This record gives sequence, C-alpha cells and structure tokens, in this order.
Amino acid sequence: MIDIFAALHYSEERQVTFAVFQLEGAARSWWNVIRMKWDREQTPRTWVNFVRDFNAKYFPPLVQEKKEDEFIRLRQGTQSVAEYESQFTRLSKFAPELILTEQRRVRRFIQGLNVEIQKDLAVAQINIFSDAVEKALRVENAGFK
Repeated sequence: MIDIFAALHYSEERQVTFAVFQLEGAARSWWNVIRMKWDREQTPRTWVNFVRDFNAKYFPPLVQEKKEDEFIRLRQGTQSVAEYESQFTRLSKFAPELILTEQRRVRRFIQGLNVEIQKDLAVAQINIFSDAVEKALRVENAGFK
C-alpha cells in the first residue's frame, strides 16, 4: 500500500481512510472502536498510528517483534533484487517507524543490498523507493558492471 500512497501523494489521514475502506467484518468493527478511541484521545490519524494499532490487534507482540527483527537484519544475500524487494516490502510493515520517510525507506533498502550493487547506486541521488528498486534491478541485470 505504501507504494500506492507515495504514487498518489496521499496525506497521512487519507492513507488511513484508504486502508479502512478495505476492512470488512470483524476488522471493520475493530476500526469503529479504534476510531472512537482516537477521537476521544485526539490521536492523529496517521499511517504509523493505524499500523501500530492494527498490528497490536492482529499480530501477537512476540510475532511482531520477530518480524521487526527480521526486517532489521534483512540483507539481500543470495536473493535476487526482486526477491529482496518483496521481503523488504513485506517485513517493513512490522517496523514502520524505521521507514517514516521515503528517504529513510530508500536508504534502508540500499543498505541491505549486496555491496556490489550498493557501489553502483552510491553515485546516484535516489530519493524514491521505486527508483532505487529499478536501478538495483538494472545493475543486477547488467551483471554488477
């Protein structure tokens, strides 16, 4: 979803609205309770707050911590760039505070790439995640040249 939000330049509140629109059944009921709590406590409707509360409800703390640790330790290793990007995107949901801005997300992604690819990306000023992925794929396909 984060790619959609970035591409469409969604505000924090609109990101939450978009996610909530997709909730059904018990998840929608959960949101109605959380929305009232947020209104009562004047909690800002931000993506980080939404993910935090959603994960608290639907992922036990031990699972969340394990996934956050996986994200922190994630490196490309023997994976292709596409496989690494998929893992990065999947696990980043468990540590949204580590990628609060697009630049932090790009930096963390690049730092997890193999050194050969990092070297080729070091000279480029990359500020958009999709650009970082695209350039890493190009370097990989060129055989790290």
